[in-house]
Amino acid sequence: MTSQTPSFDGDRAPRATYRLQLNSAFTFADAQRLAPYLNALGVSHVYLSPILKARPGSTHGYDTVDHQQINPELGSLDDFRALVAALRQHGLGVILDFVPNHMGVGGADNGLWLDVLKHGPSSRYADWFDIDWHPPRPGMAGKLLVPFLGASYAESLTSGLLQLKADADGFAIWAGDDQKLPIRPEDESELLARHGTAEAAIAALSGQPEQAGSWASLDALIASQNWRIAHHSVAGDEINYRRFFINSDLAGIRIDRPDVFAHAHVLIFDLIEEGLVDGLRIDHIDGLLDPKGYIEKLRECAPRPIYLIVEKILAPHEQLRGDWPVEGTTGYEVGAQLTRILMPAHAEPAVTAAYEAFVGAVDDPQEEAYRCKLRVMDNELAAELAALARRFATIAWAVGTTMDLAEAGLRRALRETIAQLEVYRVYADDAGSGARDRREIGVAIGKARRSAAHLSPALFDFVRDVLCGALGNEYDPRLVAEAVGRFQQYSGPVMAKGLEDTALYRYNRLVALNEVGAHPDRFALSVSAFHDSNRRRLATHPACMIATSTHDTKRGEDLRAVVAAIAGDPARWKAATQEWRGILAADGADAIAANDLYLLFQLLLGGWPIEGEAHDLADRVKAAMTKSLREARQRSDWGVTNTGYENRVLAFIDAALANQAFLRSVHAARLPLVEIGRRKALIQLGLKLTIPGVPDIYRGAEDWEQSFVDPDNRRPVDFTRLAHRLAQPMAQRDDKMMLTQTLLQLRRRLPEVFAQGRYEPVVLDPAVLAFRRCHGADEVLVIADLSARHDAGLARWLNIVGAPPEEVYRSDMLVVFST
Repeated sequence: MTSQTPSFDGDRAPRATYRLQLNSAFTFADAQRLAPYLNALGVSHVYLSPILKARPGSTHGYDTVDHQQINPELGSLDDFRALVAALRQHGLGVILDFVPNHMGVGGADNGLWLDVLKHGPSSRYADWFDIDWHPPRPGMAGKLLVPFLGASYAESLTSGLLQLKADADGFAIWAGDDQKLPIRPEDESELLARHGTAEAAIAALSGQPEQAGSWASLDALIASQNWRIAHHSVAGDEINYRRFFINSDLAGIRIDRPDVFAHAHVLIFDLIEEGLVDGLRIDHIDGLLDPKGYIEKLRECAPRPIYLIVEKILAPHEQLRGDWPVEGTTGYEVGAQLTRILMPAHAEPAVTAAYEAFVGAVDDPQEEAYRCKLRVMDNELAAELAALARRFATIAWAVGTTMDLAEAGLRRALRETIAQLEVYRVYADDAGSGARDRREIGVAIGKARRSAAHLSPALFDFVRDVLCGALGNEYDPRLVAEAVGRFQQYSGPVMAKGLEDTALYRYNRLVALNEVGAHPDRFALSVSAFHDSNRRRLATHPACMIATSTHDTKRGEDLRAVVAAIAGDPARWKAATQEWRGILAADGADAIAANDLYLLFQLLLGGWPIEGEAHDLADRVKAAMTKSLREARQRSDWGVTNTGYENRVLAFIDAALANQAFLRSVHAARLPLVEIGRRKALIQLGLKLTIPGVPDIYRGAEDWEQSFVDPDNRRPVDFTRLAHRLAQPMAQRDDKMMLTQTLLQLRRRLPEVFAQGRYEPVVLDPAVLAFRRCHGADEVLVIADLSARHDAGLARWLNIVGAPPEEVYRSDMLVVFST
């Protein structure tokens, strides 16, 4: 998007946002009480997690079950109106998180899904979901796989877990108390005709646990349904509907269909028309068949202009599409840059050497990511790859020149190509592939040919021609378009699960770099590259969001800053980790894989509270380590859990945190690193609040944010304590809340400077980052010390650069002046 007049109402354009996580424990009413606090802090908009009806008990809201209802666990529509009214009274707008890619399924709450289960392909909603009604398994034609059992089907049946029940909607098979599977209408009629009453039918189809043959009638009824209930592990090989990544309880919807679009947006558009909502954050835009077409339609159909951002993860070399009518991304890439600008590039060899001295030789992170993508395609996403290969084979077999291409060969060629793709997806549409996409595909195909030289070149030629729109007219254009669309919707999940959710838990050199939107092989960012990125953002997407902590980040922004301090003194860190392993030998350190131990030490370093007590740290670290082990998929896994190893790690954590010699050594080593990390955190915050873009404050991150991976980063925030602190005089210059409020208030006082002002780099010293933001007669000067120990002496630079007269903030590592 080239520089242009914003497509949203300028009076309601965000100056800075504050993200709130809503759930049954933090409702509209709870958010309403924060209005005075958020106004005093200095944000302009409250940015809410999804508010539409989700599955009962949802802690995040991304499992929408009804787009046309407010989530009753958050409150009513009137409660939402009351929240907005309170925010408006304090000058605050509202941005909503919206999920167009998928819905929550399973359970008993999604009426659209239940109708599909009941009526199968004849359901009016059968085409609203991406379902393959003709999977290859015999007997599955016209059936939908529902892989929600915790035990095998046979075990679930004979143990009595599966039961026939009746309610106001008719008969259904229930798997436990939460999974409802309606039976076909014709079976309902037959049951009543045969048995007279629902009670008699249920009694006749009930068996006795472990009694052979007693479940035969129920088994026969289940076999005739439009669905097949199965153990959750079956999904990886046989799922026949599009999911969100590998989450079978989140089914993809066809938002590209006009009827689905209209149904899903009616309430959201009503809220916008009523003036209750000023902007939308679009979740997982890459999951949609046609992201650009969806955004264009959203702009066209929205009852008034709104602020619009998309959750889009960009590769290091990738820029947001210029023809998408959005204000920008949610800012993962900017957060990654803010981490890397604080990393001293010269420290990379020493940091790497410290890692390898502890764990031994490790694979290159790009090679690790490549292997992890292959692994996820061979396991969790195998069914989707097989379905994609069948689509490509169907196209090839219809024309003589390519009819010899085997489905198995095409599957291998697609697998290799996707593993080599450097971006989450490409964006071919009805007009075909653009030069940018053809280049990405060409690079991936070239790498795939070299890494899989044993495969016939004709396979890669065909894959390339399909993806680049280079097939002849003899091929069915409808089938080609469907294949290209599914390829594009598949590559994103492979990247997400292969890189983000596997490789980033394996390569533990410096976990501050292992984040959503970041790449651990990218260690540092030069000052000139940082300036270039800021100027480009100002020119193309000046209202792009800037995020340093989110509900998706694997570690809080200040935990990352403290871990990043290792790069400021890698020798101290190397010596400390070797000493800790020796101290803990008697506690079982040698029984823990070195890479896991290295991760644990970093979590303890970064997660130990900068301020306050560490009373719940052990439980939080154990939960984070358990998830990390399973995500890494090396010594445990989500599907097949190695409870023996996991329990050994958990017991070791307890023993380590009870070892006084270890704790003394930890604190002796961490205190100087924490001091460096604290400074890095404040510089990161100062830059975030002054560079081009709209900064977002994740709930509670105006104070020290040292969360581990979710659900730790969604635990309750003590807003009463934060409000009390904000109301007190804050004289400490290294207080994060003080800096947050100071710079947010500066943005409030000089909105044009930050929304439209020029960005002018100031060249001083290689270890000093400086720039001006200017608009008319108003100017803001920012100078930050990037040296490893933040001892560049900023005061001497002020006379040289000619600082504006008003001091906004000054410390020995960050100064901000304004007119």
